[in-house]
Amino acid sequence: MSIQIDIVLPCYNPNQNWQESLLDAHTYLDERYNVNYIVVNDGTENNFISNQIAQLKSNNVPIQLINYSPNQGKGYALRQGVSKATAPLILYTDIDFPFTNHSLDSIIKALLSNELDVVVGFRSQNYYQMKMSWFRRWLSKSFRFFIKHFLNMDITDTQCGLKGFNLKGKEKFLQTTINRYLFDFEFIYMVSNDNQIKMKAIEVELKENVKFSTMHPKILLQEAFNLSKILLGRKKK
Repeated sequence: MSIQIDIVLPCYNPNQNWQESLLDAHTYLDERYNVNYIVVNDGTENNFISNQIAQLKSNNVPIQLINYSPNQGKGYALRQGVSKATAPLILYTDIDFPFTNHSLDSIIKALLSNELDVVVGFRSQNYYQMKMSWFRRWLSKSFRFFIKHFLNMDITDTQCGLKGFNLKGKEKFLQTTINRYLFDFEFIYMVSNDNQIKMKAIEVELKENVKFSTMHPKILLQEAFNLSKILLGRKKK
């Protein structure tokens, strides 16, 4: 039997057809790997998630659901899911599977080489040709510039929503403290400063129909505060 892989999927007010994207990814991955899915319902207050989970199970998709309320943020949700994962290899991405199946396969193959502990996706410059707001484009480019030129980190696309790791990487991921958007940066920042963990970035590709979320100014202010705490080495209370 092939090695087991757990894919953790944070979920908060997803689109109505998210289960179709999961089923498409599973159809592709199931031919190659032994995959289990962990959906973390981060405070969505309706029953349609449970109903769609039941629909996926009826299609023989190995999936489990973690529920809690109220909403805590993507970082918090992923730590809940990763802590419940039992597979030696773990991936996480968004509930609508915004990256191509080939991209998922590339991350898994890199982990299966047994030469890496953490594999992170990075989006090429083509990412900025996609339909998104000017502010989101400016924010992403500015943050990557800051990471490269002020922090001297090799991996600048810390916010790409597709990452994978083995048990050593899992242990490091569970040490993150940020509950919302910058948990990704916190994780990569921590790994970058740990010589005992081998990490590599692999180019990944977004699907053409990806819809980008908006970010409220209040959240940006909170994340700026979180950034200062990460860089100062202080844990979130």
